[in-house]
Amino acid sequence: MTVYRLEGRVEPPILEHASWMDEITSVDVYDLDDTEARGRILSGAGLIVPAGADHMFLSTHLDALTEFVRGGGRVLINGQITVPFIQGLAPWSKLTARSALELQPVQLNEHPVWAGVDYDDLHYRTGAPGVHSYEALVEIGVAGFYGRGYHVDLPADATVITGIGPLSLPLDYSYRIGTGEVLVHAGRDLEKYADPRYSTGAFGENLVRWLRGDTSADASTQTSAGVKA
Repeated sequence: MTVYRLEGRVEPPILEHASWMDEITSVDVYDLDDTEARGRILSGAGLIVPAGADHMFLSTHLDALTEFVRGGGRVLINGQITVPFIQGLAPWSKLTARSALELQPVQLNEHPVWAGVDYDDLHYRTGAPGVHSYEALVEIGVAGFYGRGYHVDLPADATVITGIGPLSLPLDYSYRIGTGEVLVHAGRDLEKYADPRYSTGAFGENLVRWLRGDTSADASTQTSAGVKA
């Protein structure tokens, strides 16, 4: 089944082409206003909402998007939630950080999208060419690209996957509605971290498998719906 990415705006590619990219079909987020296009998009297996998507516009389709999940669809939401556009979405709060330690991602629970990913590879990024060890990145890298905030008022049965900083504040989380699942990453588009030179290269194929509903790879141990069916 098809996975759709609601582009919202054109962004320059930052990754070389990989085979998993062929499994994702890009559409304009504003196509949701067209009845025929909306029906096609919401008949797919999964949706990717990029960090630059128009949340105000998406909120006008809250009922349809919620029903998509309730019926078994899976949605990856990137970026900072400004307006809820699926039932249960938690607001984002900026983290005031004084050091790189306060921006360090910490794994709290397993999820198939993060399978095989070393969290040290999420902490720093650098524009310096080449592949760098974590120790080198501590010296030359910049922390905070993966996330600079956290979520408040999560759904009651949400699973926090990634915490941020010493307090492990909720950075990445997931929750269920009916038979579907919502996955929220409060940072730059998660699929753009799929750099094959690092463990984060696993993100690409992991995301596609999860969004297509491949339960054989689903290591999630979440309980019943955080939002009632």
